Amino acid sequence: MKYKKIAKVACCFGLIACIIGSDSTVSFATRTVSEIEAEQEALQDEIDAIDSDIYAVVSQIAEIQAEIDDTEAEIAETEEALQSAEAARDEQYEAMKLRIKYMYETPDPSVFEMLMESGSISQFLNRLDYANSVHEYDDEKLNQFIATIAEIEELAAALDIQKQELESAKSELAAQEVELEAVADEKRGHMDDLDAELKEAKEIAAREAALRAAREAAARAQNQGNATASVSAGYSGYNVNGDLNPGYRTGVSGGSVVSFANQYVGCPYVWGGNSLSNGCDCSGFVQGVLANFGITYGGRMTSGTFRNVGQEVSYNYMQPGDIVCYPGHVAIYQGGGTIVEAQSTATGITNYRSVNCHSIITIRRVL
Repeated sequence: MKYKKIAKVACCFGLIACIIGSDSTVSFATRTVSEIEAEQEALQDEIDAIDSDIYAVVSQIAEIQAEIDDTEAEIAETEEALQSAEAARDEQYEAMKLRIKYMYETPDPSVFEMLMESGSISQFLNRLDYANSVHEYDDEKLNQFIATIAEIEELAAALDIQKQELESAKSELAAQEVELEAVADEKRGHMDDLDAELKEAKEIAAREAALRAAREAAARAQNQGNATASVSAGYSGYNVNGDLNPGYRTGVSGGSVVSFANQYVGCPYVWGGNSLSNGCDCSGFVQGVLANFGITYGGRMTSGTFRNVGQEVSYNYMQPGDIVCYPGHVAIYQGGGTIVEAQSTATGITNYRSVNCHSIITIRRVL
């Protein structure tokens, strides 16, 4: 009876071991769910602030457009007033020319004849005064119209300048709006990336929780049945103590790869980037370093696709230049138990973390 119980527990252990070993990707995410959600919250605050700035700019554009409309209405009124003043000036000028023609171009009586025809000296002087007053009246009215036209033209020029200034301010604000929209779109794209990362992190966390529960159940069963069984832990089913140690095929030394990779320590981390100096993510970093030594792959690599390149290496035989694959992350082993990697947006490219900073899925030799 005792042996049957032990056998039953052993079978249970075997089943659990098969479940654990069947999915080598079960592990903690590169970043925790809380870390990703915290970044999302901060990013959303940035997006909200940019949207607020865009609203303010759009409001200013609307206000300026209203001023432009008012200015255009004033310009139209000024143009009408200018046309009216010019018409009045031309009418006054024509009337003055007719009077001048009547008074000076027709044969006028001489002063003596005007005097003789006048009933008195007073009548004679009155005739002379009338002629002079008509000329002065015409001259004064004409000057008034000329002054009015000049004033209207000055106002029209000022309104044109005002409209140009408003149009320039409107253009500048429109350019600001375009720039803000571009920044907002970029951050919304980053938010989409975070959503995808968060989904993956939650899935990994759920699998990890199930794995822990299975391990705990196995441990309880082991204690109850006093059986001898073990569950591989710490490396997500990866064969830690295996004897996989493939030879090198490229003639490139791992030390050269590590030395080249370390040249970019301190450079920035950029999601989806592939520039070693200007910014790259973890897979872009590894792909760029290998490409320098002629080791290339078709298309853009990801942390997941690196799990299938080269030849698998057991943990105990890991050498500098080998590729270490984690859930959602990939790095280059540099020896001494550490890795060189494009770590995160906060730290950039680093070379100080332990190779066991996350659960290892597989180690690949591509040299």
